[in-house]
Amino acid sequence: MSIYPSTPYVITPDPESDNGPAIIDALAQGNRWIQIDGTSCPIGTRVDLNDTAGQPYHGVIIEPAPGISKVTIDSSGVGRSPTDPTNPSFAAIDYEGWVRPASYMTVAAAAGANMIEVADITKYSNGQWIVISSNNTNFPVQPLPTDGPMEVRQIIARRGSTLTLDRVLKRDAPLGSVVATVRPIQNVYIRDLEFTGNSTIGLHMHYAQHCTVERITSSDWSGRCMLLIDNGGSFNTVIDSYCTGIEPGIGPTQNTWGVVVEGQDSTRIINSGGEFCGEGMGMNYCIDTVSIDARGSRNTVNVGVHTASIRSGFLRPKASRPVIANTVITADCVDCYMVDVQPWTA
Repeated sequence: MSIYPSTPYVITPDPESDNGPAIIDALAQGNRWIQIDGTSCPIGTRVDLNDTAGQPYHGVIIEPAPGISKVTIDSSGVGRSPTDPTNPSFAAIDYEGWVRPASYMTVAAAAGANMIEVADITKYSNGQWIVISSNNTNFPVQPLPTDGPMEVRQIIARRGSTLTLDRVLKRDAPLGSVVATVRPIQNVYIRDLEFTGNSTIGLHMHYAQHCTVERITSSDWSGRCMLLIDNGGSFNTVIDSYCTGIEPGIGPTQNTWGVVVEGQDSTRIINSGGEFCGEGMGMNYCIDTVSIDARGSRNTVNVGVHTASIRSGFLRPKASRPVIANTVITADCVDCYMVDVQPWTA
């Protein structure tokens, strides 16, 4: 039986009002294939890709209706936090991952291990997903993962104090690494949205797996980041997505990133990037992630690999006219690369 009906659920947006509640209601009613029948769809209420109990809406499709090439999402109503304009939860479309504290590792685990030892195994169950935050080893002070190197795995067995994982670790996890529980979202497809306005982020997904994002663009965009595939994701694909910013920087109306992926494993980014941003196309603490034919121009840094990434990088990036640096690989990355950098002539 198909997850999708034979016809989509169609939303006709009001170009003068907040359409977030209509999309939220459509998702809550069980609709997974949503088409937007209008070129302007302001969102002032964040659209979460999960229900009120934190269960992810797997398999969601959000796209324009036939005959509409793109839908403009003005997220000015979402805006930014007045006290912290970098807060990524101020996004038009968002998935946070339902991260919950559980326990921590009592023994360090090396890359290649498929078992970890935890202080309290009763906090976990078979089939549950976990995030191992090797950046945070102070569970009593902060029991949740922090930005930085991490890996997501599924528990396939428990015995004593040992959790057996569905896949081996790809990076070392030190003693004390926080091991929280999460709920990944899978098989989402979002395409042909153009963001405008000044929310912190346009489209933001944590813990995404096997998701595809295609042709996400911007116009008159003063948000912090147009597209952020955030911590804990794997096997995702970003295609033909490009951010045109206004002013690079981290201020309340400046553009820090165009397209960025963080904490990804085996994700692909194709023909994507940005201009007039702090960084056009960036990767942070990723593993086995590759950007092909990236585009970057007139950014502070056009394209970059950062923060303890492993075996990740860029093939044939098109990058020119940087404010400071055309390409960057930080010294803490391992086996990362910039191959065949070409001029960006558009």
